[in-house]
Amino acid sequence: MRREIPQVHKKPGTALVLSGGATKAFYFHLGVLKALGVNDVTALVGSSAGAMVAALVAMGTSVDQLIRAVYEREIYVPHLDRIEKSFDSSLLFRLDAYNLARQSAYTGLEALRFFASLPLLWRHDLVAEALDRWIMSQRYAAGFFSADAIENIFKSMMPSNDFRAAEIDLYVTATSLDNHQRAVFNALYTFEDTNNHFFTDVPVHQAVRASVSLPGMFEPVNIRGQYYIDGEVKQTLSVDLGLALADRIVISHTYQPLYRNNGQSVRDMGWLTIFKQALHVMLNERIEVWRDIYEHEYPDKQFLWIHPDPEDTEFFLAPEFSFRPEIQKMIIRSGEVAATRALEKAAAKGG
Repeated sequence: MRREIPQVHKKPGTALVLSGGATKAFYFHLGVLKALGVNDVTALVGSSAGAMVAALVAMGTSVDQLIRAVYEREIYVPHLDRIEKSFDSSLLFRLDAYNLARQSAYTGLEALRFFASLPLLWRHDLVAEALDRWIMSQRYAAGFFSADAIENIFKSMMPSNDFRAAEIDLYVTATSLDNHQRAVFNALYTFEDTNNHFFTDVPVHQAVRASVSLPGMFEPVNIRGQYYIDGEVKQTLSVDLGLALADRIVISHTYQPLYRNNGQSVRDMGWLTIFKQALHVMLNERIEVWRDIYEHEYPDKQFLWIHPDPEDTEFFLAPEFSFRPEIQKMIIRSGEVAATRALEKAAAKGG
């Protein structure tokens, strides 16, 4: 059961595949890259948060620069010869006033209609009626936060927004909202098949904006008449693309459930942690199924899988969207440790 992309040609070196996973994954990937370096990397494949890291590194920003930008909130941009604001909460949590007001108005109007109809509903299940009406009224906003700031920081931090200017071949993925295709934005290939649509005429900042457009949070991005959302929705990790690009594939992801073997349970950590655990179990299961397939079908390829320690409670409980320095440093350090552990394990096996 191969996921092959015969139109894409392999190069010597390593393909590095970076997952999504909000700011948590962004920091984790920085730690991974700090440990690995990028000297042998000939292709960077990124989805969502991974697309942000991949784009910045491919376009020439060093990992040390990015880590300093995370810690210092400002970064010197050499090609502009000025200081730019870096990564903080305003990057993600800038409300889209128009969409928020529009949806609030329609929700309020539906609430008024519900209360006005109460005399006619006295024999109905009022909770079910109210819930149905509320759900049906949520159709007037495509997202509640603006991704303008994300797009703008990419415009300012990179010397070029042309994929062809990348120092390392860059592949950014997104998911088509209205069909089953994955978009792959890049510099080398333009084609369309059943599952993929490769583009070479989309600027990097727009590709990244599409790749990070988490449904419900950010509005889908219109590119060539199609709407695109978060790159991880269609396919959790684009390892198939890495396989087409190189014989050595390094995969970095944060979709690791927390395993507790000390008599304790995630159940005792509250409803949000239970939900997070369930989501991670689901995503990790998809990864493990395809990992088994890939390693069986491609015995000639070298794989290095990097993920958090499954018993690292501190990492697992860290918020997905955090800008607190102590949390950022802890996650970056976890990425370093995970990469070092994976390298040592591979070396012990002779890989």
